[in-house]
Amino acid sequence: MNFVLDIETIPRDLRQESRKLQEYVWERAVRRGEGAAGHGLDEFLADPGAPDHEPVRREVERYMALRPEFGHVICIGMGHDGRGRGDLETKALTARSVDDERAILDAFWDVVRSGREWRWVTYNGLAFDLPYLLRRSIYLGVPPTTGLPLRPFASDSHFDVMRLLANWERADAVRLEIVAELLGLQKTPPGMEGSQVLGLWRAGRVDEIEAYCLGDVRLAYEIFLRVEPYFR
Repeated sequence: MNFVLDIETIPRDLRQESRKLQEYVWERAVRRGEGAAGHGLDEFLADPGAPDHEPVRREVERYMALRPEFGHVICIGMGHDGRGRGDLETKALTARSVDDERAILDAFWDVVRSGREWRWVTYNGLAFDLPYLLRRSIYLGVPPTTGLPLRPFASDSHFDVMRLLANWERADAVRLEIVAELLGLQKTPPGMEGSQVLGLWRAGRVDEIEAYCLGDVRLAYEIFLRVEPYFR
């Protein structure tokens, strides 16, 4: 059975972090980003929503959301084809507030406790989704129920579509929506991107986040069905 996974994440609130963590994030996010010249950490923290802080705010939020030390998991999309290849059943574990993160991680570990014989299917799951879930579980003290397939070059247990298409070269990796476009597959919901997730979260539109996450689960599976025969 193939088990497909995708997650959505958001940044934590930098203002609520310790000074040490604030300075750590600021140094790395601002150094990486553009448009931060002339802005200091204290100035930013005093009014992150100020219009002239928008470029650096985007960099800080992106940096934090992509790292489990500074982000939250808000949706875990899953699918399996236990009824037969091509017949994908999907399910999402979705937070309604950041306080729900521990609960959805607990539920995730409960789902995968019996998955030792599954083949996991992801799009960049080896580098992002699985390590993120693992480390958020560590930081929140959520106990594991099984091992996760984190070993590279082991596509029988974890078929990371992005990594295989790139022949394990990070520099050659291509985004999910680009591969979908090349294969003539439709991304759903149409026009939505990961950069919109935080705005939807802040607006309380969690159902749309869930739909987006499950759309990526289905799309990753459709791409997997197309490319997997070439890697047997």
